[in-house]
Amino acid sequence: MASPNLPCFPIPCLRSSFHHPPRPSMSSHDTGLLLDEEDVRALVRLLGEAAAMDSTDEQRLHVMRGLSTLVQADAWVWGLAPLLRPGEQPVYLFRHTNGFDEARMTRFLKALEHPDTGAMTAPLAEAMIAAQGRVTRELGRIVSAERYQASPARAFWEAADIGPLVLSVGPVPETGASIVGFYRRLGAPAFSPREARMMHIMLTEMPWLHEVDMPHAAARNVPRLSPRQRIIINQLVSGYSRKSIASELGVTENTIHGHARDIYRHFDVHSQAELVARFTRGDGKDG
Repeated sequence: MASPNLPCFPIPCLRSSFHHPPRPSMSSHDTGLLLDEEDVRALVRLLGEAAAMDSTDEQRLHVMRGLSTLVQADAWVWGLAPLLRPGEQPVYLFRHTNGFDEARMTRFLKALEHPDTGAMTAPLAEAMIAAQGRVTRELGRIVSAERYQASPARAFWEAADIGPLVLSVGPVPETGASIVGFYRRLGAPAFSPREARMMHIMLTEMPWLHEVDMPHAAARNVPRLSPRQRIIINQLVSGYSRKSIASELGVTENTIHGHARDIYRHFDVHSQAELVARFTRGDGKDG
């Protein structure tokens, strides 16, 4: 029996079909944006596939890979931004990434650590706080083209071969914010409002996607590391060897050994495996 045709859905209709209470939308001027039947079917199919999986990590990876395919992103990240005081440089700890080799990931992390990256993305965090919920923005709605072109951070993003992007941030109680980024390479077409809307729907309608078991103490401690150590901890948690980290950062292995030793001491672990476990399974002390 053929399934009935689905109408075009504005955001409120699709939300009600998932039986969730209303949540803040992307922005007030987007309320008339519609998704067509094909978009809705793709999102519902992705939701159903994820629901059939056993573990949250499997579900999260499947949703992120599926969304990346739907919006034709070539890379994505999912992670946390721990709670910070106003004006502090944002800090990110990525739990899942895709589409980055070690060299590109190193350049990506350097771009994130640039002070002007924090200044340009500050309005996104402010919008999340004002909305008291998730917000999703394409690059042009995060920062103006003129501001981005003049930014000293732009060269770092171009070195990482990052062109168009969409960022989505939402609050995580007692930890900070869940941050999701989808990226295209330099020269690729910009993400459309429709594509950003698809991301926003899925990321908002699946709150478990952002649930984390990272111990709160570990999340609070990340900002206390130096900028170089914050790059290295992301590489260590991603499983990169000290030799490859040293090569990508242009320093000696002894330098990386020293930073790793300080990071292990900071989080009361004794090896890279224990560090990974601390940020993926928790330490059993924060329950």
